[in-house]
Amino acid sequence: MKLPFDHCVRNLTPYGCIMISRLKSTNPDLAEQINSACFTDAKAKVMAILVEILTNLPDEAVRLLPKDFSIEWHNVLQDRIDALDDRYFYSEEGGDAEEAIASFIAARFLAAVKFWQAAANQFGLCEAVYEASIANEQNM
Repeated sequence: MKLPFDHCVRNLTPYGCIMISRLKSTNPDLAEQINSACFTDAKAKVMAILVEILTNLPDEAVRLLPKDFSIEWHNVLQDRIDALDDRYFYSEEGGDAEEAIASFIAARFLAAVKFWQAAANQFGLCEAVYEASIANEQNM
């Protein structure tokens, strides 16, 4: 059976839907490294990426993260990500570019951590790296 996609068709949901990692389209080499590693090694690799990105986040974005934030121990709630996304949109509409960028970076980083925390396989880890890379790109 020929599938309509030529790349990264690894994960089928219980409902038969094909899940394709967004990371595969932006960084295929890294996606392949994560997908080919055992889960424990892949999770550790992604943790190292998240820590590196966290250390380079701008102060404006870091102040929007929960106090005493820890990638491993802080339970990231979707409500917190949604609130940061809303803050981004309101700031963008209000013309406050600095606040908008800081909110966007913080939201994407928290989304990355949430994906990492909830990952049950390499697909979830690829999604974590994709979200983190979006946050990191805005920081450049």
